[in-house]
Amino acid sequence: MQEMMRERLERLFSECDKHVLRMNSAKAKLAAVLPLTSVGYSALTEDEIEHIDQFLFRFAKLQDAIGQRLFKSILLFLQEDVEGVPFVDILSKLEKLHLIESSAQWQMLREVRNEIAHQYDDAPELAAQALNAIFDSKTLLESVYLGLKEAYFSRK
Repeated sequence: MQEMMRERLERLFSECDKHVLRMNSAKAKLAAVLPLTSVGYSALTEDEIEHIDQFLFRFAKLQDAIGQRLFKSILLFLQEDVEGVPFVDILSKLEKLHLIESSAQWQMLREVRNEIAHQYDDAPELAAQALNAIFDSKTLLESVYLGLKEAYFSRK
């Protein structure tokens, strides 16, 4: 059973590594236009928009992989009982075990992501602010992931 859990976690880490790699690549390609302003947002090229889309897609995929699968899987690997446990309690358990810094940080990451779901094509200032917030949140999301990965490999 533990070997199956290890294989599952390592496949999940591999998937997340790809999301991080592609997210970082997209952000690097946008370095010249970040942070965005309303004028900068309005002047984005098609290539820059594609890089933003790639970044947003990978950010969301990484966040989903962590929140929907990795959190629970790492707790199961550590032999914590999480079957049928509400997500907020999973976050509390992760925080108690020092696997995440705080459940409030994860909630903030969710709020930032949800904010970008709104369409701001007619409000460049709001679009720039929402995109800057999500670009600024990349470091936190990545550090949550890397902390979980480090915790797993140090206990493996």
